[in-house]
Amino acid sequence: MPNGPRPTTWFVWPVVLLVLVGGACSDNSAAELPAEGVVLRIVASGDVVADWTLADLEEQVPFTDLTIDGDPQSGPLLLDVLNASGVDEWESGEVIGMGEGRVFEVGLDISSAEVDDGWILDVTKQGTLKLASVEVPRDKWVRDVGEINIP
Repeated sequence: MPNGPRPTTWFVWPVVLLVLVGGACSDNSAAELPAEGVVLRIVASGDVVADWTLADLEEQVPFTDLTIDGDPQSGPLLLDVLNASGVDEWESGEVIGMGEGRVFEVGLDISSAEVDDGWILDVTKQGTLKLASVEVPRDKWVRDVGEINIP
C-alpha cells in the first residue's frame, strides 16, 4: 500500500473547498456578480435591492431631459431610480463609477439633503450611465456608474 493521500482525496478536498467558499459568498448578496446586461446595481444596508438594465430603466423609471453647462443630458433622475429601487428614506450614499478620462475608479459621496431634481443619470452614447448635476463640477461627474451604495 503506497503512502500519501488516496487519489479520491485529491478530488474531494477541492470540492469541499468550493462548497465552503461558495456558501460564504452566498450570505452577502452584494458580493454576487450582477447578471449580464445589468448596468446599475443599488445596494442598501449591504444587500442588493435592485439590478437595472437599460431596458428596465427605460420601462420602469421616467426619463427626463436636462441641460447642464449647455449640454443636453437625458435619463432617469437619481431620486426616481432610488425610489423605484425601494430606497425611499436615506441620508447618505456613494455613487461608484469611473472618473474623468475613465482611467480610475471614483466614488462620489451624496446626501439626501443635496440631491434634488437636478441630479440625473444620463444615458451616454456608449450605453452607460453618467451622474451629472449642476451642483457638481463637471470634472467630478461620475462616468460609467455601476453601483450606488446606501449604508
